[in-house]
Amino acid sequence: MIFDHWEALQMKSPGKRTLLVGGGLTAAGLAVALSSTLTAGATPAPAPVPAPAAQVVAAAAPARSAEEPDNTPWGDIIGTGVQSGAGELVFYGVKVDVEQLPETTFGITAGHRSANGKVNAAITTNEFQGSDKSPGFHAVSGGLNGVPSFGYYAGPAAKITAKVNGKAVTAHQAAWSVDPNIVVFWFDSDADPLHLAAFDASGKKLPKGNTDVGHG
Repeated sequence: MIFDHWEALQMKSPGKRTLLVGGGLTAAGLAVALSSTLTAGATPAPAPVPAPAAQVVAAAAPARSAEEPDNTPWGDIIGTGVQSGAGELVFYGVKVDVEQLPETTFGITAGHRSANGKVNAAITTNEFQGSDKSPGFHAVSGGLNGVPSFGYYAGPAAKITAKVNGKAVTAHQAAWSVDPNIVVFWFDSDADPLHLAAFDASGKKLPKGNTDVGHG
């Protein structure tokens, strides 16, 4: 096991993706506090009827499935050669199995690999709405915890560009070994990438997908 346990699963606002953050991943809990005040001589009010489960999920972060997702890297670890005090910046896929996200099967984790080969996870991001493999950008994450902005593209992206800090830049990228049609990309800055665009090998612009940038 590369990291020990799932620590936090946060549901982003509508239009954003779910962000799994920390040294590992867990689901956010859902707590509903019910209280009633009784006045002297008054008849106690009946207990409130709980809202249907679907309404609760829509209003709050999803609960973790009964079985925690597998936290083992899925496929090859992508090395970047970028070094920091935490080690080499790396990316890898992880399996995601959350009942409330039936069309999400995987996420992309950013972490650091120390000199002894141990990998510590920093951020994991995954699609929140719709299929995680529909054509276009998915799970774009702004920089956090010493990790630059990153995400993935579903499709034959040979080049990914954006504006970062007001400058046009080209992203670093690598295909995921489990599915080469999934392209992991990252930038040199932790600033939000704006105007994301992807192009195939012939220079043709590819579908946009979800370019919203989330933050943990």
